[in-house]
Amino acid sequence: MKMSSNPDERIIVAGGGPTGLIAALSLANQNIPVLLLEQQEAPQDHRRATTFHPPTLEYLDQLGMVDAVLDDGRVTPVWQFRDRQTGVVAEFDLGALTDETKYPYRVQCEQMELNRALYGTLEDHPNVEVRFSHQVLGAEQDADHVTVRAATSDGEESFRGRYVFGADGARSNIRRSLGVGFDGFTYDEKVVQYGTTFDVSEAMPDIAGVAYISDPDEWCVILHLPKYWRVTFSAREGESDDVAVRDDVAEARMAAFFGKSGAVVELHRNIWSIHQRVAEDFRKGRIVIGGDAAHINSPMGGMGMNSGVHDAVNFAEKMGQIWRGEAEDSVLDRYTRQRRHVALEDVRQQTIRNTKFIAEKDPAERQKSHYAMRAIADDPQKSFGFMMGSSMIAGLRAANALE
Repeated sequence: MKMSSNPDERIIVAGGGPTGLIAALSLANQNIPVLLLEQQEAPQDHRRATTFHPPTLEYLDQLGMVDAVLDDGRVTPVWQFRDRQTGVVAEFDLGALTDETKYPYRVQCEQMELNRALYGTLEDHPNVEVRFSHQVLGAEQDADHVTVRAATSDGEESFRGRYVFGADGARSNIRRSLGVGFDGFTYDEKVVQYGTTFDVSEAMPDIAGVAYISDPDEWCVILHLPKYWRVTFSAREGESDDVAVRDDVAEARMAAFFGKSGAVVELHRNIWSIHQRVAEDFRKGRIVIGGDAAHINSPMGGMGMNSGVHDAVNFAEKMGQIWRGEAEDSVLDRYTRQRRHVALEDVRQQTIRNTKFIAEKDPAERQKSHYAMRAIADDPQKSFGFMMGSSMIAGLRAANALE
């Protein structure tokens, strides 16, 4: 089917990150015309999310995009909770989920690799128009359409469509157009992230490809990607952002943590705050939000980008029903109920738990947490249930069953 000759008969997607791109492709594959507005001048090589969980891989498979992750990523079935001093606390092998998913593992891959593949697919898609250098400013709606305003190199322009899906990030102007709260909190400490080709397994021979390392003073998260290791520390109290990402400071910190010199941090150094926030509503009328525009969370567990992809697929499925006349647009309220449930009851709870495990300072609480995690790992039934949750399978299934 060709795109409608009426340019107003389309869905506008605000934001060209993974959530927006997946929404655009999922809609376009249903012969729904899409206009995607992205504020960057061209696709960007952002080193952001790197973990792809089993349900996300299944969705990418359905869209014909999973090879973009599998070909450029590292398949990681085993992951660990560790203590900095004593080593492995608990280890989990996702191979136990073979009967539950086609992809019983995580894949560690830069999200920019998926983004590149998605942009390439959308560029040739007859149902999609992508406009770069279009910063979305807001949206208004009437009974039949929504109007999105965007700042462009030629000044402000307006675009009409039947609905808008706001995937324009944590500072979303589409969310502001809804007039809803973005309740939650910000952790007191920041995180510092380094990218290095130093082989962490030289210092920790028994380390898995994903490891959460608990310590009251200097916790750490380690991810093994195909070409490098990503190491995330808690920011040091009183240390400025500029100092934390300096070459000499980064390399000295790596050497002290791993007990080996030469841990050069040559790829990237970042520092940021950790937030846990969920919008009080994901939809009003013809305006819908997803991804970071709707919820942001601690990165401990790698659930943020994955959850945004799940938002996009859920929204596109329901919009397809509306577009084909199979459902009233009240079905979008079900989108909110399902996806907000995941953000509040699944993603937020699990990421808070993971953050508490690695950062807990009270010795008694640390010991209790470690004992509980060992008990889960040592019990096959409990371990299976834990992995179903941490891999986002159980939460997604429970949410999709909500009416």
